[in-house]
Amino acid sequence: MRQAWTEKVRDECGATAIEFALVAPVFLALLLGIFHLSLLGFTIASLNYTVEKAARCDAIATNCPDIATYYFAPAPAPVVTHDKTAPCGASVSATVTYQLNVLIYQASIPLSASACFP
Repeated sequence: MRQAWTEKVRDECGATAIEFALVAPVFLALLLGIFHLSLLGFTIASLNYTVEKAARCDAIATNCPDIATYYFAPAPAPVVTHDKTAPCGASVSATVTYQLNVLIYQASIPLSASACFP
């Protein structure tokens, strides 16, 4: 009887499944976090590029369309200000809120960018 008990204690069947069950949630959360941080970085870069492009258009083009609707239409509820009389030429500023939704965690991250041309 004692020998059967020690064989059951030393049996390693299923150890890999238990290790996977312990490591998988942490690994998947790490991957999801990397993905969302990459999206946040892309959003910041896109916002900066769009603000620079809008400032250039506002400074150079005489028939530049309405900057807020033309350049920032895809953004959710952007706050855009532009000033053609700025000391540097044409100044454009934009603020957008990035919605971070990771499983049960939700956050709103305000992003802002400004550019002046020339």
